[in-house]
Amino acid sequence: MRSRNQAFTLVELLVVIGIIALLISILLPALNKAREAANAIKCSANLHAIGAGMANYIVNYKGVLPPSNMYRTSDTGDVLTTPTNGFVHWSSYIYNDAYAAPAPYNVFRTTTGWGMFQCPSLLNGGLAPANTFAGNNDSALQNDAGPNVVDFQAPRLAYTVNEALCPRGYMTYLQPGAPATVNYPYHFVQAAHIRNSGGVILAAELSGIPSAAISSGLVSGNDTSNSRRPVNGVRAVGFNASYPMSANNNHQWVWATVTALTSNPTLSLSAGSSVNCTLDYVGRNHGTYKLGSVPGDTRHDWDLRKTNFLYLDGHVETKHISDTVAGNGQWGDQFYTLDN
Repeated sequence: MRSRNQAFTLVELLVVIGIIALLISILLPALNKAREAANAIKCSANLHAIGAGMANYIVNYKGVLPPSNMYRTSDTGDVLTTPTNGFVHWSSYIYNDAYAAPAPYNVFRTTTGWGMFQCPSLLNGGLAPANTFAGNNDSALQNDAGPNVVDFQAPRLAYTVNEALCPRGYMTYLQPGAPATVNYPYHFVQAAHIRNSGGVILAAELSGIPSAAISSGLVSGNDTSNSRRPVNGVRAVGFNASYPMSANNNHQWVWATVTALTSNPTLSLSAGSSVNCTLDYVGRNHGTYKLGSVPGDTRHDWDLRKTNFLYLDGHVETKHISDTVAGNGQWGDQFYTLDN
C-alpha cells in the first residue's frame, strides 16, 4: 500500500503564522528596549572615556580646561579673524594620535578610530563638522571654508561641552601687523577654580537632528554644519541664544529654568531655529519616545527621553534635561569663561 503524504492545511498554516506574528509583537518591543538600553550604556561609556581624556588634557596643560573650538591658525602661526583654515575642536585635543607623525592630519579624513565620540543611538553616530572630507557631509552640505579644508574635529560627533567651562575661540589677542588689540571676553578656565566639580556638567550629548545643527557659514555664508557648538545653562532675554555670549556683553542673560527649554525639540528645531536656551540642542536620545510632563512646567508635550551627562569630576549620569536646571545649578554657579 502506498502511504499518503501528510501536509498542513490552510487553517493550520494560518494558525502558525498568527502565533509567530503574536510572538514577534510581544518580543519586538522588549528587544528594542534592550537594544536602546545597550546604546545608552555604550554612550555613557564613551562619555567616561571623554572624561578621562579631558582629565589628561587638564594635567598636561597646567590645570586648564580645553576650548570648545578655535579658529585654526595659518601654517605660519598667524592668528586669523575668520576660520579660512577651518576649526580646531575640543575632540581633537583629547584624541591621542590626532597630530602624530608622519601624517598628522589624515586622522581627520576618516571615521576609523573615532568611536569614542559617537553615540549608537544617533544616525551615523553623530553630526559632521563644518569642514570635512568628501562624502561625510550631512544633508549634502558643502564645506564652509572650501572642499580642501578639513576641521580638526571628530568626523562624527555626538557630544558637546559646557560653554561656561570651555571657552569659544573669541579671546583677547593681538592680530599680527594690526595696530590694536582685538578684544573678546572669553578666557581659559582652571578646573580647580570651579566649585562643586561633582555637580557641574562638563559635557553632554548632542541632538541627533542634523537640520538643528545648520547655521550660516562664517566664511562662505552658506548653510553649514554647526556641530562644534557648545551649550550653556543660561537663557537669553530678548536675543537669540545661538549667538556667542560676547555678542551681547553678558548683561542680557540669566540662568535658565525649565520653562525656558523647548519641550519637544524633535518637532520644532530646524535649520536656523531661534532658541531661548542652547540646552535645546542637547539630545534627548535614550529610552522610548513618549510625551508627558516634567516638574516645574505646565506643558504636557515634553519629549521624555533621557540624556547622558558627564560631570567635571568624571562621573556620568543619565537623566532628563529638565533635571539639570530648575535651580539645581548643574551648568555652573557662574559663567567661568566670561568671569573676569
